[in-house]
Amino acid sequence: MRRIDLKEAADFLLNSDSFLILMHGSPDGDTIGCGTALCAALQQIGKKAKAVCPDPVPKKFGYMFREIKEQDFEPQTIVTVDVADPKLLYSMQSVGEKAQLCIDHHVSNTEYAERLLLAPEYAAAAELMFELLKSMPEVKITNAIADSLYTGIATDSGCFKYSNTSPQTHVYAAELIQLGADIVPINYAMFDMKSQGRLKLEQSVLSRIRYYADGRIAVIDVTQALLDSIPDIDSEDVGALSAIPRQIEGVDIGICIKEKKPGLMKVSLRSSENADVSAIAQQFGGGGHARAAGCAFSASAEDTEKQIVWACAKALGNAL
Repeated sequence: MRRIDLKEAADFLLNSDSFLILMHGSPDGDTIGCGTALCAALQQIGKKAKAVCPDPVPKKFGYMFREIKEQDFEPQTIVTVDVADPKLLYSMQSVGEKAQLCIDHHVSNTEYAERLLLAPEYAAAAELMFELLKSMPEVKITNAIADSLYTGIATDSGCFKYSNTSPQTHVYAAELIQLGADIVPINYAMFDMKSQGRLKLEQSVLSRIRYYADGRIAVIDVTQALLDSIPDIDSEDVGALSAIPRQIEGVDIGICIKEKKPGLMKVSLRSSENADVSAIAQQFGGGGHARAAGCAFSASAEDTEKQIVWACAKALGNAL
């Protein structure tokens, strides 16, 4: 692995072809925004490219694929976007481990790719992707590409509310609006719109919320049985639950435990400035950002909750 700059990344893309662009599992707006923007840009300049995710892409992100043509080819160049660790590619992990280029913003990046374009100080990988595409004069930032990049920036900054939001984040969002990003429907779809299934899901998990460490830790859980009981739930509906416990007054660390399958739990962590949840997640083989991170446990939901709550309480200085 070697770290590269924007020029080296641009030269690599311009001198390569037949791209397989990998987006992480349980996809969010940033990985999809980066993947679709890069794919559209490469196809625009005559390259073969396809953007692939190991999980189904929630339908609300469908607008970001409108400029991408389906192409049939044998991939020669593997690029990962917003993927800190190939384990986040789930069933495509072995493919991701062969990546020639990774474009990312996670401080916890495991440096698995041959080349790494990394900006851990950026709120979203889409900020870095915007810089990269702007550095390539052959590429025109179309309305569709602007929509994708704006979505990545807006979602990973929590609609510009998270502590990772910088002046640059706002400047890049403004530039993308000038380039044609249609922000009104995007912001509604990303931050305001909820399906009936999503509301039922929230109602159920909130009825079972648990508090620890004198109310500084809040835990919700999502079982597979619950998901199976509610029709028309997608991964984005489930992913959005991660923010809920941290929204409660007095809570420093919010924990969401999701059952991927029996004996495998995914934990999402959100925190105030009083805790670095990336450091907590790394104790269990995960990672992420200081205020938003995740990890996985091969354990029951009960054992998972005990382990992660204990680690969070220790980080807050509250012995349980």
